[in-house]
Amino acid sequence: MQKNWIFMIYLAVCAGWDGKTRRIPNWLTVVVMAGMQGMWAAAGMYGAGMAAFGRAVAAVAAGMCFYRFRVIGAGDVKLAAVIVAWLGFAQGGAGIFAGLCLGAVWSFGRMVRRGIVRKRLSYLAGYVRDYLATGKIAVYYNRGRDGDEAAIPLGVCLAVGTVAVMLFAGNGA
Repeated sequence: MQKNWIFMIYLAVCAGWDGKTRRIPNWLTVVVMAGMQGMWAAAGMYGAGMAAFGRAVAAVAAGMCFYRFRVIGAGDVKLAAVIVAWLGFAQGGAGIFAGLCLGAVWSFGRMVRRGIVRKRLSYLAGYVRDYLATGKIAVYYNRGRDGDEAAIPLGVCLAVGTVAVMLFAGNGA
């Protein structure tokens, strides 16, 4: 369907923006959510619009757990919310999962190439040890402190994973 190709263009724009700047602007999320609501309202499908909004809220709530630890960025949470709002929990969740797997492989490959796997694992072990000892939630990743040596633009991975699921599930045409 044409609307899915439009959604894939949106995902490509988000991926390009995140790949270049490491950020996904708020206005991209607002534009597509408003467009979805307008599309469903024009079709008289108010229930579908409300369901999509509910899915987006649920995705944001889940994503904020990861954002709280700065494991992912706020733009990634918003992108995941739009993906689930558009595709539903099953297909959207599959796209997000595929994107997270792609991100894990990319990040691990990047750490191996730079020879920092042991260093990053020791950081993770120290983080877990501090949390278990104090019970305090701290920020895991701080760009100013940790640099970009292991970080990846996760929005790129979420977009690619989602497009792959849409195409292989037969919902992208």
